[in-house]
Amino acid sequence: MNRYTDKRTRRRARLPPTLRLRRDKPARQAAIIPIPIIYTFKRTAVFAQYAVVRWTGKERANYVRRIMIKQIKFVSIPVADQNRALDFYTEKLGFTIITDQPFDKKQRWIELRVPKAETRVVLFTAEGDEKRIGSFMNMSYACDDIDKTYAELKKRGVEFEGPPEKQPWGTYAMFKDSEGNRFVVSS
Repeated sequence: MNRYTDKRTRRRARLPPTLRLRRDKPARQAAIIPIPIIYTFKRTAVFAQYAVVRWTGKERANYVRRIMIKQIKFVSIPVADQNRALDFYTEKLGFTIITDQPFDKKQRWIELRVPKAETRVVLFTAEGDEKRIGSFMNMSYACDDIDKTYAELKKRGVEFEGPPEKQPWGTYAMFKDSEGNRFVVSS
């Protein structure tokens, strides 16, 4: 059994995701670090969401460069009428306009900011994706209190498929935007 699969290392891998360093030799360090994506290189053993990494000083400086993806920038929502969709998302859902500029002769590039979020929503339909308009979107909006959010959005005229439903994993409600796209909002 090597040092990466012994009981002590496995036990440490289950601890909360904080950076812990241990000195083996003056030139080497080992750390248990949280890694949202799994990658491997010569000196890595992966356990669930954590990796036990052995590196030299030169490799430590390059660690940050190895994790290239850091967030989702935007999610594209297919729309048939950009003006109607823009009115819906700004007036009924309360999103703010970040960018609204011409893209080509047919469409504009419209980026909206969701309040208290870094991810943006883009009201844009790529050529050939028109069939996606009015379908279920594989994304979910989060809120603090689903009952209050449901009541407020219903008052603003947002069409829901039904009242909030409680499930073992949380409470959710489904609504439609102006284009018929269906979304989940949950707490």
